Amino acid sequence: MTVHTHVMAEKRNPLGPTGDAVRANVKRLREHLGYAEVSRRLEAFGRPIPDLGLRRIEAGDRRVDVDDLMALAAVLGVSPASLLMPELATVTEKDLVPVTGWQKPITAIVVWRWLTAAQPLVRGTLGTFVDRALPSWEREQRLSKMGLTDGDD
Repeated sequence: MTVHTHVMAEKRNPLGPTGDAVRANVKRLREHLGYAEVSRRLEAFGRPIPDLGLRRIEAGDRRVDVDDLMALAAVLGVSPASLLMPELATVTEKDLVPVTGWQKPITAIVVWRWLTAAQPLVRGTLGTFVDRALPSWEREQRLSKMGLTDGDD
């Protein structure tokens, strides 16, 4: 008798903290709708994800790409930033939360303000942040409030 043992290979690129936050937020927000309803709505938005795909997202076995993120946010009635925010339902502004690409947990309020383009993640980079992270009309409004113009340093 031959016995085969199957050892699951470790994922080459497992979900990071932000992927896990998206997974958890989709699961929590989707629960009141059910898989079939979310899948139907995604289909209507032109970004179909079948029931099994939604289950795999929630289990962390399927990644959410940016197009999926936008469609899921629209279907679930939230901002894409809401899906990216760790522990969205329970986090307080002083809680430390992990963010992919950042070496250590940081306060939730800093993460939220960064996700919503209210402030840079790195202190001292406001000018560059305003130049790069905002649409032109928002950049102009912020610079005007700060008493600056686009040509000012």
